[in-house]
Amino acid sequence: MSASPKRKSGWAIIFVAIFFIFPLKAAHGKEPVMRVLISHGNKASFRADRDKYILVKGISSNQRKIKSINIIYKNSKIKYSVDGEKNIWFELPKSFNLIIKNNDKRGIWFKDRRYAGELRVSLNNQKLQIINYLNLEKYLNSVVGSEMPKEFPLSALQAQAIAARTYALKLLGKNKLFDAHSTQSSQVYLGLEAETPKINKAVRSTKSLALFYQNKLIDAVFHSSSGGRTENSGQVWKYQLPYLKSVIDYDHDSTKYRWSNRFSSVELDKIFPELQGLNSIQITKRSNTNRVLSIRLYGSNGHRDMSGKNLRKKLKLLSTKFEVNLEFNQNDQMKEAEYYNHNFDYNISNNLAPQPLPLIPEDYFLLVKGYGAGHGVGMSQWGAKAMAERGYSFRSILKHYYTGVQIKSY
Repeated sequence: MSASPKRKSGWAIIFVAIFFIFPLKAAHGKEPVMRVLISHGNKASFRADRDKYILVKGISSNQRKIKSINIIYKNSKIKYSVDGEKNIWFELPKSFNLIIKNNDKRGIWFKDRRYAGELRVSLNNQKLQIINYLNLEKYLNSVVGSEMPKEFPLSALQAQAIAARTYALKLLGKNKLFDAHSTQSSQVYLGLEAETPKINKAVRSTKSLALFYQNKLIDAVFHSSSGGRTENSGQVWKYQLPYLKSVIDYDHDSTKYRWSNRFSSVELDKIFPELQGLNSIQITKRSNTNRVLSIRLYGSNGHRDMSGKNLRKKLKLLSTKFEVNLEFNQNDQMKEAEYYNHNFDYNISNNLAPQPLPLIPEDYFLLVKGYGAGHGVGMSQWGAKAMAERGYSFRSILKHYYTGVQIKSY
């Protein structure tokens, strides 16, 4: 029995809603589509490259061919202008959904970057939400170039491509609105600007390969540099996964293998206002790889226990693998107070509450010396580089950093 015109219209509306909201997973055997959140703000501008056009669906009854479009959300109203007509604005309903695309390999300009695929714009939580829809492999071309220096050897880039593909596949469909952020909270994605021929070759030559443990996709986490040894996942997160075990790292040539930060008393007052500054600091627990797990801070307003991860965030440190010390200004030269160092680590195994240390004098600086960059779990990117330079294949690199995994097509 054929449906009436009204019923057909109703099903069409439902289909369009499902198409926009849910992930564009291709049929079995075809390449998945990633939905990447690239912006969440009050303004957005899109344009074509040079003499080309963009195609916009959602501002008129038919798809419209234009050069550029500006969108603003202000005073609970969404307005747009096209082709640089700054004095002519049109209003959109709050339920609007725009789909912006073109047929140009140079992509669509948004802010200072170009993006492949489609850009979809809607209102979510009182912000213009912009999601980039594109094929998985095209997405990976950008991710690999955004996450790893393009100068790294091919086998390191191939290892990164497989880890990034695995990470992306695990994200597909987890969120109704989008699959991944474009920042470090997922994987860094910087659009077409991050692509190079070498990176594209690394992605293309590993197409469809992903990491599995007992036939299930793994959490293929990675980081920049571990500082000599990677960390067990259970020391950083809630669960210890069998394939994320601590292994030796080969990251000694990393630009962030060693680092240091200095903090003055004035700076520490601003960072720890709830303690009324920082008078003393004591590391109370470390992991087996020497990362700080917990720390006790003393200020004029009492003390506070904090995880190494939270202190890292608070002080904007590169990693939790660090030591603390003091240095002072003498004859306009900074000298480290080495004799003070032993006071900062506390052996928690004696079951006694740590006691406050001597006050940090106002004319001293707190010196934090650290190793590596990132959480330290999974593949070390600088370690992968060193292994690649020694002739190791991407398979050897991945099997070193991810214990007991299989590398096969998804």
